[in-house]
Amino acid sequence: MTAIRNRARRLGKRGLALGVTAMVLTSCGWKGIANVPLDMGPGSEKGAKTIYVQTPDTLALNVNSRVRVADVFVGTVRKIELKDWVPTLTLAVEPGVKLPANATATIGQTSILGSQHVELAAPANPSSTPLRDGDTIPLDRSSAFPTIERTLASLATVLRGGGIPNLEVIQNEVNNLLTGNADQIRAFLTKLDTFTGELNKQRDDIARAIESANDLFVYVASRNNTIDQLLVDLPPLASYLAGARDRLADAVVALGRFGKVTGETLSAAQTDLRSNLDILQRPLGQLGRSSPFLLDALRLIVTDPYPLDNIPKVMRGDYINLSLNVDLTLSAIDNGLLTGTGVSGMLRALEQSWGRDPATMIPDVRFTPHPNMTDGGGPFVERGE
Repeated sequence: MTAIRNRARRLGKRGLALGVTAMVLTSCGWKGIANVPLDMGPGSEKGAKTIYVQTPDTLALNVNSRVRVADVFVGTVRKIELKDWVPTLTLAVEPGVKLPANATATIGQTSILGSQHVELAAPANPSSTPLRDGDTIPLDRSSAFPTIERTLASLATVLRGGGIPNLEVIQNEVNNLLTGNADQIRAFLTKLDTFTGELNKQRDDIARAIESANDLFVYVASRNNTIDQLLVDLPPLASYLAGARDRLADAVVALGRFGKVTGETLSAAQTDLRSNLDILQRPLGQLGRSSPFLLDALRLIVTDPYPLDNIPKVMRGDYINLSLNVDLTLSAIDNGLLTGTGVSGMLRALEQSWGRDPATMIPDVRFTPHPNMTDGGGPFVERGE
């Protein structure tokens, strides 16, 4: 109040009116005389710089508190407010103060009576860019010195015991834990180091597993309706299976009996089955040997007796001339159709029984020597095995 009266006396009637008006306007939200901004002192002159400071704790700092640089009074605190839930100080500093852009701010105690101020200082590695008007000192470059109240509170805690006797108990327990267990603790730490090293090597796999699990959860979340339907249909199915437990057991037993009978049957027929498979190898082998000629032979099926490629040569226009000699004697049919079967020679014998002279019949292929045999004997039979 004395400062206001002195300021008003210097400014005359106009200053007195301004002071009274300020008193009336601030009476609606009165927070104490210490929070009334005073337009005087360093930082109130024209051209003063405005600096914003974010601080974790304003302690007992008030509006109009001093701002110091190297213990020199260079400005005042103009406003203390909460911006985005961060306490923020608005400082007015003399225009001639030069500080780097990475300057630090510290709230300190001016006297033992509790008066506090803001200390601005340059760090160990100052920036080449100066601190300009409107710049902000962030939280990571602001702090506060311990106050007298906190120091006395800590001292009182120490003097009253404050849990310090428990330190001896903790020390004794740690000593009991380590005494005689040095080798086990060393081995444990070695294994722990190995575990952390291996875990670090699997970091990418763990991250990939987490991402895959996340993809799975996303996929499952997109199938909520299906899962809901499954959960609705599953209880009736479980109830049905519970009621049909005896039938399911009988089915499993019957399946076991069927498997046993099948095994016994296959075991009994194993020898015959192997023989049949061995015999089957012969025609399959001959079929494999004739495979290069099989496709050409199949071309005669539709156009027999002419090859498919010769059809344009045989048929001229809308007619065809054919001269065909067909031998339908029983011996010819026997040679052409029955040779190699169990009834081979029966038609030839029937023809002879009708009085046909064997010398006038076509030779019997069963007893005709193969032309490739040098001794003239025969017949020559080529087998696949």
